[in-house]
Amino acid sequence: MRPKITRLTPMKPDLHTHTTSSDGLLTPAELVALADKHRVTLLAVTDHDTFDGAAQLLGKPAPMPILQGVELSLRDMPGLHLLGYGRGTDTSLHRKVRALSQMRLGRARQMVEKLNALGYPLDYDEIAREAKGSVGRPHIARAMVSRGYVVDTREAFDRFLADGAPAYVAGERLSMAEALPLMRESGFVPVLAHPMELEKTGALLRHLLGFWQEQGLRGVEVYHPSAGRATPLLDLTARRMGFLVTGGSDFHGDGDRHGMVGCTAPMWARAADDVEKLLQAVEAAEIM
Repeated sequence: MRPKITRLTPMKPDLHTHTTSSDGLLTPAELVALADKHRVTLLAVTDHDTFDGAAQLLGKPAPMPILQGVELSLRDMPGLHLLGYGRGTDTSLHRKVRALSQMRLGRARQMVEKLNALGYPLDYDEIAREAKGSVGRPHIARAMVSRGYVVDTREAFDRFLADGAPAYVAGERLSMAEALPLMRESGFVPVLAHPMELEKTGALLRHLLGFWQEQGLRGVEVYHPSAGRATPLLDLTARRMGFLVTGGSDFHGDGDRHGMVGCTAPMWARAADDVEKLLQAVEAAEIM
């Protein structure tokens, strides 16, 4: 069943958020409460490599409609992530995501072991209890801050946890060519997350968008904190190429480099029409 939104609903969507089921600070229930405080009218829960956060909310009373989503990290290039929105609850995508989620836990434990060997002792079980769910790099970074090893989480990533850093452990990731058909056959609408984080602009970005569109990409997350001044041009490009236009805060927790819940809505002038088109696409998507 599609989220119940009418044309009379003042539109303040957030289609990109995270919970403790992946690397967010808030439980799904806490996220909903915060979104309500910020007057969000449609909330998509898009945890990394898991549907657990969204599953805890689907079918339960909430102050706003909840849209099931997921965010996959892809191996083609740094910063390449794919959002997916859909209705199914036991699809090929769900089964693949469960496998990726288990690998994610093993990866986090290996990174903690590397940090211990480097002389920065951390207790994995303690981090897991604090995370209240899946353990990812942000949880490890916060533990390093609390121990006084680094000033902030950005330093933890730059010095220890980023790709190529001493404690980094590569995760199991799909390619775009694998993820797009998997989402489409599972009845999910694939949307490119935060394209400006790819650090590709102009003709090169348009080329990539066109290439992925031929493979099945349906939308582009135009309204994201990382887009900044590039937002108007990205909006124009996405619409001219026939993509669905989406937006979201990428909320993980207060005070980090991502946005606050609902933060992209004020600049998203055509949100009502864009959300309607996305929901229509989700409703029309078929599980193959």
